[in-house]
Amino acid sequence: MSMHLHRSNQTKILRQAGASLCKYCGTPVEWFQRYDALRIPLTNEFPSRRVPTSLRWHINRGVAYPGTDASNGYCRVPHPAICPAVDHPDLPPTIQDLVRRLAVRMRTAIERGEFEPFVEPDDPVAAEEVESPGPEKVRQVRHVVGYHSLLRIGPCAIEDLQCIARDEHTEHRCEGRVADLSEGRWERVAINEEQATGRLGQMVLNLTGGSIWVWHLPDFNVSLRWWNQRCHDHFNSPQPDHTENEFVPFHPLRHDAFVLTERPTGYDLNTEDALLVIHDGPGERTKCAGPSCTNTSVLSPEEGWMCWQCEKLLRRRRAVHQRWGQAPEEVP
Repeated sequence: MSMHLHRSNQTKILRQAGASLCKYCGTPVEWFQRYDALRIPLTNEFPSRRVPTSLRWHINRGVAYPGTDASNGYCRVPHPAICPAVDHPDLPPTIQDLVRRLAVRMRTAIERGEFEPFVEPDDPVAAEEVESPGPEKVRQVRHVVGYHSLLRIGPCAIEDLQCIARDEHTEHRCEGRVADLSEGRWERVAINEEQATGRLGQMVLNLTGGSIWVWHLPDFNVSLRWWNQRCHDHFNSPQPDHTENEFVPFHPLRHDAFVLTERPTGYDLNTEDALLVIHDGPGERTKCAGPSCTNTSVLSPEEGWMCWQCEKLLRRRRAVHQRWGQAPEEVP
């Protein structure tokens, strides 16, 4: 059995694939594609009057947007904001009560042996041995793809980016490539100093001089295709994703091992074989047969050819003469 999304749907996530459980507390969540092509885990719907404005999200045609659904007055809440496995000291009383209820449910599931929370290992070496439940395993070389100040890092080098759409013929992951070297170029982009805090942040700034090399995409629609991780054939295709998106927001401290301080080589398009073509202009033109008309055509129409303006005038004259029972005058 194969499932397909409607071609007018803005999201590429099947709802069956979007249902999941929080790995920290076990609460059911639904993953949705955000308006900026990222993904967000949301709860079920709540009355908007009981949720703070900053926590309100709604769904429109499968895509998550901040705010309330004006049609029914309900909204959804991002699960990380109410996850009982995380401390939330500044939430209002109504939301704190919801967090306490989720905490009781989490502890009950743990005591019954129905759920085992995921624990982040403190040892960096051990952390590499734990298989991530999210995107596929990354490689040693990871390139950052940017659109102005928005930076996201991929799982590999740009030339190895593979489309994540489901192939409609094989039902497997598409083997097409995302990268198109004609759509971008390498540029130096400044690092967000607000994120580069502490001793590690200072080391990163000293090492890079405050800027790194990223693959810059000058067009927003092109950046959406890259960040959605789709090839040209599946960019506007209704085919769902075969696997989760492997792009994540770039952070200079978490991804300090992948920052590029020198411009990568070998990505420039080969223009040595390009030929210089000189256009000689159109050949002989055919003049319109209409009286006093100066319009011409570069095609080779039949003798007596008229432009659309003269044809329109001739049809109007014929209609008038037929109405009065007279033959129209022939056009010389």
